Amino acid sequence: MSDVTSSVPTASAPDAPGAAGTIVELFRRRVVQYSDRVALRRNVDGRWEPFTWREYGEAVAAATAGLVQLGVEPGDRVGLLSMNRLDWHVADLGILAAAAVTVPVYPTSAAEQVAYILRDAGARVCFVEDRDQLAKVLEHRDELAALEHVVVFDTTDVDVDRVADPDAFCTSIDALRALGEQRLVREPELPDARADAVAHDALATLVYTSGTTGPPRGAMITHANVMGTVDVITKVVTIGPDDRFLSFLPLSHIAERTVSHFGQIVSGGETWFARSLATLAEDLPQCRPTIFFAVPRVWEKLREAILARVKGERGLAHALGTRYLELGPEAVAEAQGRARMGVMDKVLYDVLDRVVGARIRSGTGLDRARVLVSGAAPIHVELLEWLHGVGLRVGEVYGQTEDCGPTTLNPPDAIRIGTVGPPLPGVDVRIADDGEILVKGPNVCQGYFNDDAATRELIDADGWMHSGDVGHFDDAGYLVVTDRKKDLIITAQGKNIAPREIETRLRYEPLVSQVVVIGEGRPYLTALITLDPDQLVPWARTRGKPLEPEALVWDPDLRAAIDKAVAHVNGELSRPENIRKWRILPHDFTVASGELTPTLKVKRNVVSERYADVIGELYAEPR
Repeated sequence: MSDVTSSVPTASAPDAPGAAGTIVELFRRRVVQYSDRVALRRNVDGRWEPFTWREYGEAVAAATAGLVQLGVEPGDRVGLLSMNRLDWHVADLGILAAAAVTVPVYPTSAAEQVAYILRDAGARVCFVEDRDQLAKVLEHRDELAALEHVVVFDTTDVDVDRVADPDAFCTSIDALRALGEQRLVREPELPDARADAVAHDALATLVYTSGTTGPPRGAMITHANVMGTVDVITKVVTIGPDDRFLSFLPLSHIAERTVSHFGQIVSGGETWFARSLATLAEDLPQCRPTIFFAVPRVWEKLREAILARVKGERGLAHALGTRYLELGPEAVAEAQGRARMGVMDKVLYDVLDRVVGARIRSGTGLDRARVLVSGAAPIHVELLEWLHGVGLRVGEVYGQTEDCGPTTLNPPDAIRIGTVGPPLPGVDVRIADDGEILVKGPNVCQGYFNDDAATRELIDADGWMHSGDVGHFDDAGYLVVTDRKKDLIITAQGKNIAPREIETRLRYEPLVSQVVVIGEGRPYLTALITLDPDQLVPWARTRGKPLEPEALVWDPDLRAAIDKAVAHVNGELSRPENIRKWRILPHDFTVASGELTPTLKVKRNVVSERYADVIGELYAEPR
């Protein structure tokens, strides 16, 4: 393992993002300002290879010139279909510097979904990661009339001769860069000239929604939206050249792109590319990020890993760890003013936090993190309290693709658990008469590409973006989001039920992975429940039961455990909100099966349609 904490030239504080008109302009400043410092790191055969700002700038310039040589004109759309990697960042900035428009596509998308987005955007060029992603494009090539070139990052198992010619339909990233370098010899001023011509209000990217309720729509995000977003975020969270980011959530989602890509440019710091989501637990301690953004599922897995580590300790270490975890919730309650912690317990907690807590945080790789954020989906209040109890002060952020990621954010030094924070500076938020959250600000997109009707539904005549979410402000001005407007359930008795809170509570129970609450127009609520394989296997092994979820669906002991979990949650809710009947499904929801979006949100309509027979049985059986 190479030494990744070696000394680097002293860096001055970065200038404010508002001083630049586009992210490309800000990037060019960073290349000059931090030339010899490390910008990016990728893992190659177990070694975290550095990539300096100078190398970054040269790679982007070559990609820009290569795209221009391929005929890409200002305003043209260019697809980007790949997992997180260094080439993703280079391609994105190369596209933007060429005054073109980046169209990111989730690498987990099926071939039909890839074709839909590239066709709708009218993409002329598309970057793809490897042979598998290339195959998705080639499968529907006849439907993509505008597509002229595909550029492949990883040419392993791809016919080298086929991608060596930059004029061919399929070419490699190396061939594109070589083409660009040849063009730069003749026109060294080309990248700067193109970048200087990019207007502040020009379209920068089309980010297609994950499509939980219908076909994806391309949110039109301008350079002004990008710069406005990073500007308001950095008024709440200060960042600088000593910050580190770990990129592991899909860059195709605007949140990850804003944090570990645009945020890294703003800070002048480093972004490390995790090898995969599966290696996150190994990559975190090596990167030790200072700013870490994750979805609730990741925080849940982190908690499970900490509990397993403490349980695995022996003797005194186990006793001290257990006592520390017991005191954690009390410490949070005391800090939140909901209870008074005893003096001796407080002293004990403080001592244990400096020893046991510090070791826990170091073991997770989050001991240097000063900003911890959860977003993209609701997180259980008790999970947040538990994380705070072990010194991981996670705050929620709220927003959507259509407003470039964030609307509200819990300030790191003033987190209110159970809320998603106050509106960001310069972002106006109000609650409509029907409870819908409305947003206006520099981060709000220009509407949907090629869809005027949907744009009018999104942004009203007064410029307010309709989020589709329902919520309210607490007495401190922090926003509380209760549910999606379209997901609200009205039972046969006319009761309005917000299913998200029920589902979030149930997901926090042992063995439970995903939950979908059913009840629209029905006499009572039911639920479809999936099992968490990581918890199910040890549960089954200790009881001598089959390890496969399919074999345990009707197991009486498992059903008794789930029944206990449902009863526990029901006891915290009003009677109309109680789950009267439930069914365990034979497998967990996945992105590949089409039941989860790439950001791990359940596609409620897909699940309801796929399990319509099961739902029918739940309401046909006696209560």
